[in-house]
Amino acid sequence: MKQQYVKLFSIIFGAAFVVSGVIFGVVTAYKSNRNKMIEENNKIADEIGDVYKTFFKMESDLTAYRDEVMKSFSSYITFYADMPKGYKTVSESLEKYETMITEIEDASSYLEKKCVDKYSKLEANEKCNMYYLNLERTINTYIGDMEFFNSKIKEFNEWTEEENKSVIATTKYEKLNEFVSKKYTKYVDLNKDGTYLGQNSD
Repeated sequence: MKQQYVKLFSIIFGAAFVVSGVIFGVVTAYKSNRNKMIEENNKIADEIGDVYKTFFKMESDLTAYRDEVMKSFSSYITFYADMPKGYKTVSESLEKYETMITEIEDASSYLEKKCVDKYSKLEANEKCNMYYLNLERTINTYIGDMEFFNSKIKEFNEWTEEENKSVIATTKYEKLNEFVSKKYTKYVDLNKDGTYLGQNSD
């Protein structure tokens, strides 16, 4: 009888040892995976900060360039007769403007991929939020600028019809083509908040 108790005790002890070993292994693996996830999360958060610095610099350069474009543009729309003279310059400026936005999107593609998640480092989440806001404003401002430019082209083309009919006209004006974006045609809401930041920018 005693031997049976000893045998039963040995079985129970052995089973408990195996179970505790399994539990220990699971807990250890869980902690290891959790630590790896935390490290990876922090690594991505740091990389978001680094990429955002480049993004912000490119955005700042674009803002400065946009100011130049708008100043140049305003000098050509004071009088309709001046528009043909500045048409090529403004069109080329809008093309470069669009190219700069495309380059910004390409350079910040890492943010586009990684900012769909949330991070333990609050500054990373803030950078992601600013990324969406700034890029949304940039694209929508560009579309607004392009629409403004085209509205002036439309006005000019309507003016030429009357001007060319005038019996005292000394110059015949050709109609100008509206500018067509290769990529940006619709206002965007990148952060899905129901508003289109930059749509009515000055």
